Amino acid sequence: MERPRIAILKYGVGNIYSVYSGLERAGAEPVVVDRLKRGFDALVLPGVGAFRPAMERLRPQRGLLLDMLDSGLMVLGVCLGMQLFYEWSDEWGGLEGLGLLRGRIERIPVRKLPHIGWSHIRRSRRCKLLDGVKPNFYFYFVHSYALLEKRPEICAYTEYGDTTFASAVEAHPIYGTQFHPERSDGPGLKVLKNFVSMMRK
Repeated sequence: MERPRIAILKYGVGNIYSVYSGLERAGAEPVVVDRLKRGFDALVLPGVGAFRPAMERLRPQRGLLLDMLDSGLMVLGVCLGMQLFYEWSDEWGGLEGLGLLRGRIERIPVRKLPHIGWSHIRRSRRCKLLDGVKPNFYFYFVHSYALLEKRPEICAYTEYGDTTFASAVEAHPIYGTQFHPERSDGPGLKVLKNFVSMMRK
């Protein structure tokens, strides 16, 4: 069976190599691209960086992205990549996002930020992205902003201090994780394999 071709969009964020390596180990053929291009089975928006510079690169490509999603392209957003899906982020004084999903990204209301390290996720409903991942497995997080409101696409939550935020979302063909699967060892690799396997069905 052919390896699904997955574009990793380089939009001024770090962590490209670890995402590339994780997708390769998950059975995909990853390709790093500077701009959106047709001809791929899926797209990954990687996850270390700031909201404003990322949106400055992505905003001119939003129309093409919508067309590609309508044509069946699947997209996975990791950390910042997931936050970009939403209508608004409070980061950098406030800025519109891609608006693929409704909601607002807010600063986590705790004293110690960023949230760095291993935290467990709590599934709120079944979703394909988390199939086979045992309850309460730990995943790696690095962020100060998150989706705090409750939305129907959320399939897992994580607690940090007294705050609960969305840690995984799924609204086909849009998938997202606030954690970094490419840095989360076995459970993270399982999440990436789940995403890759959806393109083989």
